[in-house]
Amino acid sequence: MIKKLMVPVLVFLLVLSLFSCSPSPTAMSVGKNKVDASEYAYYLNHNGLSLDAHNSGTTVLSQNDLLARAHEQAQLQITNSEIIRLKCDQLGLELSDEQKDQLKEEKEALIESLGGKAAYLEYLNENMLTDRLYDKLQEYNHYYSMLYEHVSSDPANGVGSDQELRQFFADNYIQVKFIRMSTLDENGDLLDEERLNVLTAKASEVLAQINNGTMTFDDALNQHNDDPVMAQSPGGIVISKQDATLHEYSADAFAMSDGEVSSVKLYSDGYYIITKMSAPANYFDEHRDKIVIDAADWAFSNFLELSKSSTAVSVSGVCQKMNFENLAEYVK
Repeated sequence: MIKKLMVPVLVFLLVLSLFSCSPSPTAMSVGKNKVDASEYAYYLNHNGLSLDAHNSGTTVLSQNDLLARAHEQAQLQITNSEIIRLKCDQLGLELSDEQKDQLKEEKEALIESLGGKAAYLEYLNENMLTDRLYDKLQEYNHYYSMLYEHVSSDPANGVGSDQELRQFFADNYIQVKFIRMSTLDENGDLLDEERLNVLTAKASEVLAQINNGTMTFDDALNQHNDDPVMAQSPGGIVISKQDATLHEYSADAFAMSDGEVSSVKLYSDGYYIITKMSAPANYFDEHRDKIVIDAADWAFSNFLELSKSSTAVSVSGVCQKMNFENLAEYVK
């Protein structure tokens, strides 16, 4: 009889531990909202795994560096999440009954797909989650969407007229041409020192010829560029500040004046010589929908940054005690 009751009792105790009120200490405060160590442990674990996977095979981070970066990312993500909840509360943006029903149905479907409540609890445990945090993370998507729609549709927060949209386009879009000379071999590995020295001298010589007028930028591009995307767009590529993370050269390009030719720049895949121009007017008409979306993203990002600047954020000492080895102790 005792053996038969053992499994149900263990499951019952696990249910109590995951579904009861949180005894976990406060890890962060964002405005009036408190975030407990259990939630912080989830974010720290998630970012540790993501950073470790991202850096696998490239930069080798020490455990201390990995932990420090994971803490930094966790605190940023928690702050953004709580700011969104705070602003929704202030603006009276609440989940509808339909949204609540949808979340309930999705959770029930997950539990069923996993094979029942016990398997669900195991799933939570494996992912450093509690039941209440699972619900909070699922709700977050709805709160984010509601706040995004509210902010981006309010002209007071950013771009409200056609004239303002065109100004946004002028301020945030440019056309670039570049000559890339790859520093990688056919296997994607860095060239040996001898070949790298030859390429360095070549890049400097090409730039000198452009600057002294013996070769136009377009001629140099046609003769020396080895980037396939640029080769297919010899007239130039239009990029936006909102897409800056997609291109290593973006920051340098946006800092240039129209018609300016850069010095030789070294990025992860090669030497670059860049020139910048204003984005052509016809791009606005042909890509208006994308520009509207970028403007909405810009308005929302500015709104969040302004909200963060006026919201008190504090991190408790308990966070500094947390590392990848002891996170499970905080999931309560």
